[in-house]
Amino acid sequence: MRKLLITVNYSDNTDKFWWDSSIKKLKVDFDPDKQNIHEVIKEVCDEEDGMELTYKGKPQGNVYRDTKDGSSKVVGYMYRGKSEIQDRNMRKPVMVFWDVWVTIEEVVEFKFEQILS
Repeated sequence: MRKLLITVNYSDNTDKFWWDSSIKKLKVDFDPDKQNIHEVIKEVCDEEDGMELTYKGKPQGNVYRDTKDGSSKVVGYMYRGKSEIQDRNMRKPVMVFWDVWVTIEEVVEFKFEQILS
């Protein structure tokens, strides 16, 4: 069993809407032998934010972070999502499509040294 920290951010391609995710460093237990990480993320987004991932929850790209040496590494996945929101200028809810940026970190237990007194 692995412990993961999942953070989610949403962006709208039209720049008309915004959504602030409540998923910030959410602790999730993950067993790679029994679970698919994309199904876990799909479930978390739905349960925590009410965001429905489209394309059957399949990632549409990678999320990269630059390293100190100038290279980059994959730190997560980008999905597409949709949700219905109420815009204050409109009378009825609007379906909005989002880019869903998910970063994943693994929690590793710290190894303590025995201090002899």
